[in-house]
Amino acid sequence: MKKWKIFAIGILILLLVLIAVGVGGYYYIQGSYNYTPTKNYPSLDKVDLLDVALNHVDKINVVLLGVDERKDDPGRSDTIMISSLDLKNKKVYILSIPRDTRVNIPNYGYTKINHAYAYGGIDLSLKTIEEFTGIPIHYYVKVNFHQFEKFIDAIGGVDIEVEKRMYYRDKTDKFLVDLYPGLHHLNGKEALGYVRFRHDLMGDLGRIERQQKFLKALFKQAKEKVNLINLPYYISLAGSILSTNISLMESLVIASKFLDITEEDIHTFLMPGTPENINGISYVIPDRKKLDEILNQYFRVNNKKEG
Repeated sequence: MKKWKIFAIGILILLLVLIAVGVGGYYYIQGSYNYTPTKNYPSLDKVDLLDVALNHVDKINVVLLGVDERKDDPGRSDTIMISSLDLKNKKVYILSIPRDTRVNIPNYGYTKINHAYAYGGIDLSLKTIEEFTGIPIHYYVKVNFHQFEKFIDAIGGVDIEVEKRMYYRDKTDKFLVDLYPGLHHLNGKEALGYVRFRHDLMGDLGRIERQQKFLKALFKQAKEKVNLINLPYYISLAGSILSTNISLMESLVIASKFLDITEEDIHTFLMPGTPENINGISYVIPDRKKLDEILNQYFRVNNKKEG
């Protein structure tokens, strides 16, 4: 049975909706919604909120995992993004790592990066990503998109420019993608088809580009729609599809640093690499020089506390 090709919404749906309205509704939120973050992992070194408030934190790195989980199957992280929140310059940088990227998974050797989740869940995925990139990861967000359609429908759909004809019917999953070029207001099922589609010459790379494009469109819409009145509703929706180690207070403090950003302040990158077949298995081999240039310029942390 083919895996669901799922997509991590990116820089925290929770952060996204909080940014849209600011931090003025903190106590209102506390009384309206019981937000409980999931477990912390020893491989992560969370930032100190006082350091954030005093502008001692330069950047915060968040890993976003889109995971396909089925009954009796731990799943794999078919979507992997690293989001760097640049507090100094009020920018967000997102690096997408192809699921077939060949990396060294601790205690398992070289294989595809998305296998780390199957071998050791979130913790091993985070350790693998930190070792591969050489940058610290402070937080994580995991998304399981069985409820993706519900979320998109609940926010009223998303406007997006469909760049090409997309048609694919999966008889096993009983899933249909049937989209035409042009500007569309996508409902949940159509949006899922848009971010899942990879049945063209671009394959997974084209799918990653669409995911990043969709992320920006979703961010813009959230900025326009979310207000103090409906905020608890959107937080509840976000909580139904993601798990994260970011507390509500941490989200609010971090979000307060990004109140004025727009979709133009969100910059996306695809990990440089080349496809290669090794022993009959398809991989993406990272271009370490180009990758390190991106990491050093946009993702390397120089927080005063750590420096």
